[in-house]
Amino acid sequence: MLLKKFLSYLFIFSFGMLCSQAPDNFIFPMDTPLIISGNYGELRPNHFHAGIDFSTNNKVNLPVYAAADGYVSRIKVSPYGYGKAIYITHPNGQVTVYAHLNSYDKKIAAIVKQEQYARKNYEIDVYPKSNLIRVQKGEIIAYSGNTGGSTGPHLHFELRDEKTETPLNLLKHYSVKDTEKPKLEKIAFYDLADTIFPKYMYSFTVKNGDTVLLDKSIVGLAFAAQDKVEANGKTLNVFSAELFFDEQLIYSHTLNHIDFDESRYVNEFAEKKDNLKFQKCFLPTLYPKKLYGKCLNKGRMILDNNYHQLKLTLKDEKGNERVTNFWVKAKTTTSFSDEQKKGVFVNCNENFKKQINNVQISISAKTFYNSAYLSVENTLEKNSQLSVLPESVNFKKSATIGFAVPKKFLKHKHKLLLKNGSNYYTPTVQSDSVFYSLKNFGTWQLVVDSFPPKISLQKKSANSVSFTIEDKMSGISKYNVFVNDKWVIAEYDAKSDTLTYFFDEETLNAPLKFRVEVEDRVGNKAKFNYTLERR
Repeated sequence: MLLKKFLSYLFIFSFGMLCSQAPDNFIFPMDTPLIISGNYGELRPNHFHAGIDFSTNNKVNLPVYAAADGYVSRIKVSPYGYGKAIYITHPNGQVTVYAHLNSYDKKIAAIVKQEQYARKNYEIDVYPKSNLIRVQKGEIIAYSGNTGGSTGPHLHFELRDEKTETPLNLLKHYSVKDTEKPKLEKIAFYDLADTIFPKYMYSFTVKNGDTVLLDKSIVGLAFAAQDKVEANGKTLNVFSAELFFDEQLIYSHTLNHIDFDESRYVNEFAEKKDNLKFQKCFLPTLYPKKLYGKCLNKGRMILDNNYHQLKLTLKDEKGNERVTNFWVKAKTTTSFSDEQKKGVFVNCNENFKKQINNVQISISAKTFYNSAYLSVENTLEKNSQLSVLPESVNFKKSATIGFAVPKKFLKHKHKLLLKNGSNYYTPTVQSDSVFYSLKNFGTWQLVVDSFPPKISLQKKSANSVSFTIEDKMSGISKYNVFVNDKWVIAEYDAKSDTLTYFFDEETLNAPLKFRVEVEDRVGNKAKFNYTLERR
């Protein structure tokens, strides 16, 4: 107990120059120098970042501590996403999450191992009872790593509301020293004459007092910006933005309380142009209301031949702000678009189910953020290609497309993939038709996956043996390792295609006969045998 109290005091001293404790007296989960390499609301591929990333200076196995008293309410092990993760529920109704861990502390590791052997599966997701694993503030619970979807060693740390599971912005709960103002890189304008299809026009570098002349008069603004905690720190995202038109607030957003089911909204919220990510200061038809404050006319500006003042205010969590005032004028007055749209109309507020060009399309209400006009080009019988457009439509959740299997593929219908670039989608088969769950539209090639996964010995060391398992099409679905015909835990790292068995106290000092069995997502199987002479 004295040691744990000492650790808590040590944390407070270590971070005293940089931060103060959270309102509920939480501590930071690491005792290394505080380097925040990713903040809440960062614009990641297909999701908003839900926590804070702590840099570990490219090292693994640094101790991770419980931020406050509580109990371990969830343990998840996965080769994807958060990798090895721990969830701790605290008496104040909040949950802390620690992700991309390399390993667990002893009492948690013992439970993980027990569950893995019971299920004969490396991947587990368990919810221990509240009296099983109690932890105290400052207690070591794990060691930092690079597991799951992590692109480098670090600790991902989250604070969630226990009831709603909504991630909270940690920098609004922990006070971190921050005197740096956000930096505006560029602004961009969109033509919003078409009310459901914004069209990017161009971007500018602007300074206070500048004047921008536009070719269109019904427009929306977007900005590219960054923030830092300290001058030489990591590049982070901006916490909030406000846009004023002739001194009237017409748009505002704050990156806080972003629900997980709104994560894919990041694709609608921001767009990459000219090698920058622009955050839009105008709204689509459907949007997460908790993200926004006051928005007049959904942020749309209707200009005339006069000069109008725009003021963009960017803030971080500490209130440091960057204000940019400039003028804008339309060279010509344009009207709302009344051009005839091509394709079949999908109202984003309504369920849609229709067959178009022999392709069944099912889209539930509120899948799209804007309504859309769909067109389908079906040349499956001719050249195995299928297009559903426009590709620019952003999805909140999956839609389903289905079609009759072309005659030449009937024998392989269970292994019939839709290929789009490096992405492959696996089928659900109903009679002689196939259905695919998709989160984007585009052009696909129909291909057959008849190739089993590949398995090879990667390396052996004094404490482990690693195998490479690869599948270039549908992807790895199942994997098992047996030693002397007994199932053993092998850790799968999907990003490096590595399956590793670590020797433990039960590993014999005798020849070890390994049998590795791997199956892909359409049922192709492979086996690999290897004998290690260990004495």
